[in-house]
Amino acid sequence: MAQRVRFAGLGTRVAARTFALFCLCAIVPIVISATFADRIVRAKLRDDAARQLASTSKSYGLLVFERLRQTEEALADLATLGMAERLSQDDIRAYKSSHFRVVDVSDGATRASALSLQGTEVRLTVFRQSGAHSVQITAALDDSYLWSADAVYLDGMQLCVYGPNAQVLHCVGEAVAPAPDDDVERRLTGDWTLFLASHYRAPSWLVRTEQPAAVALSALFSFERTLPVVTLIAITLALLLSVVQIRRSHRPLALLTHAVERMGRRGLQRVVRIDTDDEYGDLGHAFNRMATGLARQFELFRTLARIDRMILDDPSTDALVQKILPTLPKLLQAPLVAVATASRETGKIALWWSSSATATVGSRQSDELRIEQLLGKGDFEAPDLAAIGGHGARQVRYGLPIEVDGRLRGALLLADPDSRGSSTRHARAFARRFAVALGSEERRDSLLRQAYYDDLTGLPNRQLFKDRLERELAHARRSHRQVALIYIDLDRFKTVNDSMGHSAGDELLLAVSRRLAGQVRESDTLARLGGDEFVMIAPGPNEQPAHVVAERVQAALREPIAVQDANCFVQASIGLAVYPQDGADPEALLRSADIAMYRAKSAGRGGVMYFEETMNRDAQRRLLVEQRLRVALSAQMLELAYQPKVNLQDGSLAGVEALARWRDPQLGVVSPIEFIAVAEECGLIDELGTWVLHEACWTYQGLRRQGIELGHVSVNVSMRQLRDERFVAEVRQALERTGMRAHALEIEVTESTLADNPREVNARLDAIRQMGVRISIDDFGTGYSSMSALSALPTDALKIDRSFVTDCAGQATARSVVEAIVSIAHVLGKVTVAEGVETADHVRTLRELGCDFAQGYLFSKPVPRHQLAAVAAQVGVWGDIVNAPAEREPIASLAGRR
Repeated sequence: MAQRVRFAGLGTRVAARTFALFCLCAIVPIVISATFADRIVRAKLRDDAARQLASTSKSYGLLVFERLRQTEEALADLATLGMAERLSQDDIRAYKSSHFRVVDVSDGATRASALSLQGTEVRLTVFRQSGAHSVQITAALDDSYLWSADAVYLDGMQLCVYGPNAQVLHCVGEAVAPAPDDDVERRLTGDWTLFLASHYRAPSWLVRTEQPAAVALSALFSFERTLPVVTLIAITLALLLSVVQIRRSHRPLALLTHAVERMGRRGLQRVVRIDTDDEYGDLGHAFNRMATGLARQFELFRTLARIDRMILDDPSTDALVQKILPTLPKLLQAPLVAVATASRETGKIALWWSSSATATVGSRQSDELRIEQLLGKGDFEAPDLAAIGGHGARQVRYGLPIEVDGRLRGALLLADPDSRGSSTRHARAFARRFAVALGSEERRDSLLRQAYYDDLTGLPNRQLFKDRLERELAHARRSHRQVALIYIDLDRFKTVNDSMGHSAGDELLLAVSRRLAGQVRESDTLARLGGDEFVMIAPGPNEQPAHVVAERVQAALREPIAVQDANCFVQASIGLAVYPQDGADPEALLRSADIAMYRAKSAGRGGVMYFEETMNRDAQRRLLVEQRLRVALSAQMLELAYQPKVNLQDGSLAGVEALARWRDPQLGVVSPIEFIAVAEECGLIDELGTWVLHEACWTYQGLRRQGIELGHVSVNVSMRQLRDERFVAEVRQALERTGMRAHALEIEVTESTLADNPREVNARLDAIRQMGVRISIDDFGTGYSSMSALSALPTDALKIDRSFVTDCAGQATARSVVEAIVSIAHVLGKVTVAEGVETADHVRTLRELGCDFAQGYLFSKPVPRHQLAAVAAQVGVWGDIVNAPAEREPIASLAGRR
C-alpha cells in the first residue's frame, strides 16, 4: 500500500501535505467547479496548443538559422586559411564536409555574406578580405543537415519552410490531411518568420507547423471526457484550496526555474534562497552548489577564450600575461600564481606573479633564475624569489612547463591550490595557451625579420629600405629638405666567388657591411639590396654633402679585409642621387642612383659619380633599343649588308664581309655600334651572331647557284660566342645545312677578344680552322697583342684598323705602323686586309707597302643582298682603280662609274 501511495505521488512530504489539503477542501459543490473548469481549461488548452505550435516553428527556425551561422563560420575559416596561403583554391574546392559542399571559390566581389536559392537548394556565400587578399566561397548546404528537425518534433505534426512567393523549401514530419478553410477544427497551425535580410540579404522564410486538432487538443478531449467523472468526485472548495496551495508549493520551483534560465542565457550566477525544510530546500542548496561550480567553469572558459582572441590579435606575451594573470588565483583556487618566461636571445628570466589578496601584478627580471629550477619544488623565500612579497612562507606545489616546439620556454607556478585535481587540470590549459602565445610571438618576429632584413648581413632588405625611403622623402617634402641616396656596388666581386668560393664571398660581404655600418650616422639607413649592392639613405645632404659620405665609404673600403686567411682589397663604384632634383619618388630616386653607379662603373670602376639627366635619357634609350631588338630578332626584322674585299694586285673580288643592319619602325635606322653593344650587354649577341652566320651562308650559296662567285664571306664573331662551347658545332651545322664549302667562310675576331682569353679562344679557333674555315683578326693594332700570342694564334689574315689606314697616305707615323703590320703578317704567313679605304692615295700607299686586300667606300659601300650581283660585276672598274698610275687624276671619275 505504501508503495502504491509513493507511485501515485504521495511518497514525499510535499505530496502528502498537498493530498491532505485536497481532501480537507473536498466539501464544495462540484457544479461551480465544473462550470469554471470547463471554460478555463478549454481556453487554456487551446491557447497552449497554439503557442506550442508557434514555439515549435520558432525553435525549428532558430535551429535552421543556427546551422546557417555554423556553416558561415566554417566557410569563413576556410577563407581565412586561403588568404593565409595555407589552403589553395583547389584545396578549398575539394574540401569535403557532411554539412555542405563547396560550389565556387573566387577572389570575391560580394563583400558580405549572402544566401541564395537554386530551386530548393540553399547556397551560402561568404566573403573575407585581408589587405590586398580576398576570398569568396559559395557552398550548397546539405538538406539532411540543414532541415533536420532533431528534437523539435510533435506527434502528428508537419514542419514546412516557405521561401519567397510561398515556395516550399522543405517539409519534415507527417503530412496533415488537407481540410476546407472553414473547417478550422480539424487542424491547427503555428507560424514564425525567419528574417534573413539583415545578415544574409535574402527574403524572409516562413516556418509553419501544422498538427491535427485531434492530436493538438487531445488533452482537451480527454478533459471533456473525464470532466463528468471528476465532477462527481470533486468539490469546488477542494479545487480552489488546492490551486492556492499548489501555487504556494511551486514558488520555489519557479525561483529555481528562473535562476536556471538566467544562468543559461547570460551565464550569471544567482543564489536561490528557499527557506523550506523539505525537498525544495534540498534542491535549492544543491542548485547553489552547482551554480557556483558552473560560474567558475564559465569564467574559466571566458578567460581561455579571451587569451585565444589576444593571441589572434598578436600582442606581446608580456602584455598577455599582465592582463590575464590577476584572474588566475581565483580561477585556479590558488593563493598565488606566477608565470616565468625565458628570453630566447639572452636567456634572462621574466617573472610575473599575482595573489588572491590583490588584483595587481608584480614582476621582475633575473639573470640567476633558471626555468628548470622553478619547475621543481621551490621556496618563495629563496633569495632569487625574494621579490614576491607577502607570500614568502608559501611554497610552489605545482610547476607546469611551457614548451614551444619541444623547447622549454617558461613555467606556470601555483602555490597551495585548494583543489589539486581541477586546479592542475585547468592550469595545464593556461600553460598550453601561454605556450601558443610564445610560439606565435616567435613566429611573428621571425617572419618580420625574414620580410624586412637580409639573412646574411642583418641589414634592412629592399622592402624595409623602400619603406624607410618613403618616410624620409615624406619628411623631406614637409620640411623642404634634401635626401641623398648613395648606391654602392662592389667591383669585381664575382672574382672572389669564382676564385675563393661563395662562402668566402659571403664572409667578404659581411665584413663590408660592417665597414659600411661604421660610416653611417644615426639618422642614416644602410640596406643591402641583394648580391654585392648596398644603398645608403642620408637625409640632409646640405649639412654633409653626399660625395663626402661616399669618399668616406671609399676610404673605409680601401683597408684590407681578412677573408679565409687572405687579405682582400675591395673597391666600389658609387652612384649619388639627391631628392628632389634627381627623383621625386622612391622608385625614381633609386633608378637615378643606380644609373649613376653604372656610369661610374663604366667610367673605370672605383669612382663616385652624381646623377645627370643625360644618364637617364641614355638608359631609357638603351632599354628601348633592347626591347625593340628582342622584337626584331623574333620577327626577323634585321638585314645583312655586304661590303666587298678587293685584291690590290688586280682589282678582283676576293670576298665580302657580312654586316648586320637594322631599320626599326619606331627607332628608325639604328647604328650597328649601338645595337651590337646592347646585344652584348643583355645577352642577345649569341642569337644575333647565330642568325648572321646562317643568313650569310645561305646568301653565299644562293648566289653561287646563280653563277655569282663572291670568293668568300666573312662573319664577325663576338667574345661571348667564342666562350660558348657550342659555337664550333654551330659553325659546322651552318656549313652542313647550306652545303657551303668550309674555305668559303671566314670568321672575324677582334684583337681584344683574342688577347683576353688566349688559351680558351685558341682551342675554339683551332677546331674551326681544322674544318677549313678561314680565321681573320679584325681591328688589328688596337688590342695590344703580344708577338708571342700573335704567332700562336690559328689565323689566316690580319685586318688593319681604319684608324691607321685613314692617315697612312699623309702621316709618316701611320704609314710606318701599316708597313710594320704588313711585314709582321707576311713573316707569319698571313695576308693583310686594309679597312676604311676611301681614296686613290690610300690604294697607292697600301700597294707600295705590300698590303694584299682592301675594303672601303672607294670600292663600294655595304649593299643589300639583291645588289651583290651588280657589285660583283664592277671587277673591271676596281682593276682600273688599283692599277691607275700615280700621275693620273681621273681616279675619282673611275670610282664614280661604280
